[in-house]
Amino acid sequence: MSGPDEDDSAWTGRGFPAEQAEVFRRWRISLDQAVAWRKAGVNEGLHAAQWITAGVTPDSVSSWRDAGIDAGQAVHWHEIGFSLAAATDALKRGLTPDTAFAPHVTRSHRGNPVAGTVARLAPGVRGEIIRQFLDAGVSPKVMHDYLEANWQAEEALPWARAGVTAADAAVWRVLGLTAAEAGRLARKGVSAVETIRDWWRAGIPFDEVADWIGAGLTAQEATDQRARGITAEQAAALRALRNSGDDEP
Repeated sequence: MSGPDEDDSAWTGRGFPAEQAEVFRRWRISLDQAVAWRKAGVNEGLHAAQWITAGVTPDSVSSWRDAGIDAGQAVHWHEIGFSLAAATDALKRGLTPDTAFAPHVTRSHRGNPVAGTVARLAPGVRGEIIRQFLDAGVSPKVMHDYLEANWQAEEALPWARAGVTAADAAVWRVLGLTAAEAGRLARKGVSAVETIRDWWRAGIPFDEVADWIGAGLTAQEATDQRARGITAEQAAALRALRNSGDDEP
């Protein structure tokens, strides 16, 4: 999702209102990419980022939409390794990503949730990766997430150990959270995409969000604190204090 940092005039010259352009840029989506997404009917940077996370392109997004799958749903199907065809078939059978995952793995891999995922790797590499995940206490489902998303083991382990899905980890990293902070949110059932939406609606500057979240505040609580004169720098200090010496994810 990286691209050149075009100036404001370049975006407005292509018909993007300033606020809309800022969202695309904060998600590191280039102007040309944003134009392509807009032509595909995706006008919000957050939605484009979700589609990108799910491995969908402007050229293929219409197929997902025609199947009745929106950006957020596509991320969840991608998390469990389902293609558009597989997700469409699952939906026809009344399944959700959660209910589709276990039968899919059991049927395909005889009860081994990771066998099919890593079968394409060389045996030595496969065994080493599995060993690292298992030694770290990572659940088979979370391990499947990261293997399917092609994360390097050393990058994935802190996030996987914290119980964060690969799709959420990709978003949390862009936002600036640590694996430990994301793990706290995951244990509360907090979704990365929903969090981004809530904070954006609250009007908190993107660059401040990680510090407020790291300090343990919700979007509404951060809004209230800012109204009382509490600054992002103070939130950052509280975040550092909260994280100091904390080895728990």
